Amino acid sequence: MKKLKKLIHQGEGERLDFKQKITDPYKIAKTIASFANTKGGKILVGVRDDKTIMGVDPEEEKYTLETAAQFYCDPPVALQFKEVEDEEEEITVLEVTIPESQEKPHFVRDKNDQRLVYIRQRDKSIPAGKTMVDLMQKGELPDEPIDLTHLDHNERKLLSFLERHERVTLKQFMQIVNISRRRALRILHHLTREGAIRMHEQENEPYYTL
Repeated sequence: MKKLKKLIHQGEGERLDFKQKITDPYKIAKTIASFANTKGGKILVGVRDDKTIMGVDPEEEKYTLETAAQFYCDPPVALQFKEVEDEEEEITVLEVTIPESQEKPHFVRDKNDQRLVYIRQRDKSIPAGKTMVDLMQKGELPDEPIDLTHLDHNERKLLSFLERHERVTLKQFMQIVNISRRRALRILHHLTREGAIRMHEQENEPYYTL
């Protein structure tokens, strides 16, 4: 339980999500698929957003999670379960591990049988844009992180900006490094293919994040 509490103390993020209880297999399928499509992660069931440990009936939660992973995710996502007990409080937290998938992209079927791809951005599961989905389908997203020693000045400047800010648009990047639209697009597409940044197209103007 000490190890679990240390993990909870980190708070939700790109690789960690808290759920007090699993009530909707479709909603949790988005979280499961987003972890599988990104860098993997853990869901702690029985923990509130404010980090309060409430505990759950693990068998009941496993059933809903497996339903989400097997029937709402396409292809299905493999889950790993671990029950962590607090003997003093007599409560159990279900730790669900979702490894990064080798079968990207995993689509999520909604209640109208439409399919969307989700990825993890900070502590949110968000729809992936067409470009990102295409790269996943072509297998052009690298398994290993980009070698930062080979980046040029403009690429380093972009990554440095994104470390301090949540997102950047094409226009903002052009202004930051004072280069043409064509050159800026080439850099953004290169870093997207290398897996250093992610492109999001669900808004009117596409934007990029780490």
